[in-house]
Amino acid sequence: MHDRLNARRAGAPPRILIISPWETVWSLGTGSGVKAGVSDDDRFIDGSIRAGYELHFLRPESLHTDPRVTTHTYPNFFHATRSLPTAAKRALWPALFNLNVAPRTMSLARSLSPVIVMGHSHYATFATWRCRRRTGIPAVTKLFGVMDLVHTEWSATRYYAKNFEQLAALKYPQDAWIVLDDGTRGGDILRARGIPADRIHFLPNGLDLEWIDRHEDRATARSRFSIPADANAVLFLARLVESKRPLDAIAAFALSARADARACLVVAGDGPLRGVCERAARDAGIAERVRFAGVVAHDDVPALMAACDVFISTSTLTNRALPTCEAMTCGVPVLAYDTGDTATVVRDGASGVLVRDGDTGALALALARLAGDDALRVRLAEAARRVAREQFTSWETRIAMELAIIEKLARKKTGDRISGRP
Repeated sequence: MHDRLNARRAGAPPRILIISPWETVWSLGTGSGVKAGVSDDDRFIDGSIRAGYELHFLRPESLHTDPRVTTHTYPNFFHATRSLPTAAKRALWPALFNLNVAPRTMSLARSLSPVIVMGHSHYATFATWRCRRRTGIPAVTKLFGVMDLVHTEWSATRYYAKNFEQLAALKYPQDAWIVLDDGTRGGDILRARGIPADRIHFLPNGLDLEWIDRHEDRATARSRFSIPADANAVLFLARLVESKRPLDAIAAFALSARADARACLVVAGDGPLRGVCERAARDAGIAERVRFAGVVAHDDVPALMAACDVFISTSTLTNRALPTCEAMTCGVPVLAYDTGDTATVVRDGASGVLVRDGDTGALALALARLAGDDALRVRLAEAARRVAREQFTSWETRIAMELAIIEKLARKKTGDRISGRP
């Protein structure tokens, strides 16, 4: 403790040690909706550096480097065991993480004297807890989502079988749990699992709010994405995985398109279900009206939104994730399944259209109604932008919230200010 105080008084920058299971900044792995541009990790790194922190990451060994941070490594057992069955990996990876990473975390904490040790995902909770207990350095776990923990409607047997590694990780106390609000009610879930409410920080996702006032020429955008000038274009933008249910979007479009010769569906994103989705479009006889755009660059999202008339979202956990919020920011009417906290921003009939979860027939009827009512789409689009302006959070504000949590914990432990900041 005294070493950290003396270092700051001598003018050395305060350090944050981040324990990560990922080789690079947080990512979804193979396939995604939007090509990795500026991720949550990137924003945090840049914001922390501007605030005067020095960042140290402990990651699996890889060829990736990031000149903005100092990277320390541990054996990449994830890569070495990736061919094992999923059940085996779920049991093995947390054990290997604890065996390899916890001792390395302790060693780095003692040599670096960070003001905070932050773990990314449930994998790191044992390592940060152990470090906290032995050194007194505050421990923070950052969760980028709570995945299957939200399925409280499952039977107890299925719930524990699906979540045993996450539930075990929640047993290790942290000074703070940072949970990103993607509409899956992660704060409520952690409280229900016994995490003290005053240690849970349920933070909004950051958004590029400058897109609200950004103008994209519709004709140019349509030409760029090969969308006919007179088309009623529906956009699905997500990673092509089961939880996003792209097949539901394709099925609903196939039903609605029977009465609309100008309808087309743009499927933006990639993932393991890409081939399945292409076959589904062929089997439904709509292959020529579905355009698979692949992964879209982040900077191209506003143009893609401008080229389309309706945004459709069919995820299982929530339809209030980033793509939906980005559609609203860009003024595109949203049609979605009513799951999770979706209704807090997509208000049925006001700022979008919601249908019962899993009802592809209702989804198709709503698509047809939106396609045939220009005035309704304009009204919903205007309301969506208002919601974005009034409710959404900029990246700058979101990162400031996160840094404020770190600052408060560091002050509480050391009793001084970090780098002289107020």
